[in-house]
Amino acid sequence: MSSPSRINNSDLESVSSIDSFDPPPTFETKRITRKDALQQVEDLVYEIGNLDFDQESLKHKVAQVLTEPVLRVLPPEMKTRILEWAYQYDPLMFRQIIQFVDDDIGEWGYTVEIPNRRKDMPWHGIGADILRFFVADLKPLRKGLPEVERRTVVNNVRHGLSLFADFHDEKVGAAEREAQTAIAALALQEEAISD
Repeated sequence: MSSPSRINNSDLESVSSIDSFDPPPTFETKRITRKDALQQVEDLVYEIGNLDFDQESLKHKVAQVLTEPVLRVLPPEMKTRILEWAYQYDPLMFRQIIQFVDDDIGEWGYTVEIPNRRKDMPWHGIGADILRFFVADLKPLRKGLPEVERRTVVNNVRHGLSLFADFHDEKVGAAEREAQTAIAALALQEEAISD
């Protein structure tokens, strides 16, 4: 899947001290109202208990739609109906719903953690947009840092570049395989037309 790591382990102490090259996650505060939740579960409420729908197959949809924020603000009678369905078809969801079945709140605020993973950035060509982060990480070296801090900066960049190189190789390899498949398909198509 990915090529072996390209990290030069000559400075093992500094490399092993890196917990993560990714920047810390950001946190976003969100709010959900009962009206929002009712719109999200509208189709699901119609399908639950309706014998025209395979109730077993609804498990996946229920798990996707009935998140904790949605469950918290649904009206109690709707939670009870879903709870009865879950008792019969989805014991895990039953345990989740039962925590909130008596809550009757119209709006709920919650915090969502958004990871800032550089290696999960979208792929744009050869990756110059990603490499600029690594160049920016080298800026502290101009300040004449003490040896320990300098090693930390260099090893962080080294690790990040290694991740990028693996990611780049994987994407380029996938693009090459896709191109070879397309060329082979085109050759077969031309051969079929010429016959």
